[in-house]
Amino acid sequence: MPNLQDVADQINARLDQISTNTVNTANNTADIRSELVQTNSRLLQIDATLATGFANLSQGLFALIQVQVIAASLLDHHRKQNDTIICELANSNTLLCSILRKLARQLHIDEALQASLARIEGISERVHALEAGDVDRQRELLEQVQACCPPEPPPQEPCPAVCPPPVYRERQPTGQDWKPLPPPHRPIG
Repeated sequence: MPNLQDVADQINARLDQISTNTVNTANNTADIRSELVQTNSRLLQIDATLATGFANLSQGLFALIQVQVIAASLLDHHRKQNDTIICELANSNTLLCSILRKLARQLHIDEALQASLARIEGISERVHALEAGDVDRQRELLEQVQACCPPEPPPQEPCPAVCPPPVYRERQPTGQDWKPLPPPHRPIG
C-alpha cells in the first residue's frame, strides 16, 4: 500500500499538471482572442472597403446616367432638326412640282401663241407692207428705250411658310463633381 507521502506526491503531480493545463488553456484562449480581434479588425477593414467601393460605384453610375440623359437630349434635338429638314424638302418638292406644272402649261400656250402670231404676222406683212416697216422701226426704238430704262419685274409668287428650326436647350448634367472616396485607413496589426 502506498504511503501518505506517495499519495501526496501523486496529488501534487496531478495539481501541477492541472495548473500547467490551465495555464496552457488560458494562453490558448488569449491567442484565440487575439486572433479574433485581428479577424474582426480585418472584417471591419473589408466592410469599410466594400462601403467605399459601393459609394464610388453608385456615384460613377449616377454620372454615367447623367451623361446618357444629355446624349438623349442631343439625339432629340437632332431628331427635331431632321424633322425641319424633311419639312424644308417637302416644301421644296411642292414648289418644284408647282413650277413644273406652270411651265408645262405656259409652254403649250406659248407654242400655240407663236404659231398664231406667225400666221397673223405673215398675213399682215403681205397686206400692209409699208406699215410692217413702221412696226419694225417702232420695235427697235422700244428695245432701245428698254435697254436704257428696263420695266419693273412682275411681283414674285409667295414662298411656303418657313419651317421652324428647333431650339436647342443645352442640358447640364448633375453629379459630375464627384470624386472617388479615398480607400479606408488600414489598421496596423
